[in-house]
Amino acid sequence: MILSQTARYALRAVYYLTTLGHDKCQLTKDIAQNTKIPAAYLARIMSTLAKRGILYSRTGLGGGFCLTKEAMELSLYDVASQFDNLDDYRGCIFGFAECCKEKRCPLHDDWIRLKDEIIKLLKSTSLGRLREIGTDFDWSRVTTWDR
Repeated sequence: MILSQTARYALRAVYYLTTLGHDKCQLTKDIAQNTKIPAAYLARIMSTLAKRGILYSRTGLGGGFCLTKEAMELSLYDVASQFDNLDDYRGCIFGFAECCKEKRCPLHDDWIRLKDEIIKLLKSTSLGRLREIGTDFDWSRVTTWDR
């Protein structure tokens, strides 16, 4: 709805890494397997996050992608906004190209409020906080496709 599949996958992968801690690296193939994200797709996401300083990559034994220590202070919004322009999201809950006051859908006002609440939640939740509240997530519940 408000987040693209790429942004959702980025959040899923970063959340997985938060459960390991900032100094534990994982290979893309292992992250992909555990999070049920297609490996080639995930590799591009991880590369983008590394280029933008949210992750770093380590080569050799024990290598892979790791969260930077500073990343634990970042918000979910900081991660998702690497892929989506959330501040300029104009999508309509009914799938119309734009949700605007002039061509209002029946849920326009409620949808705008809900969208604002989602963005507020993303901005107010740090990766460190995510780790505190959810390290025992059962990854076997994750499906290989998004509904």
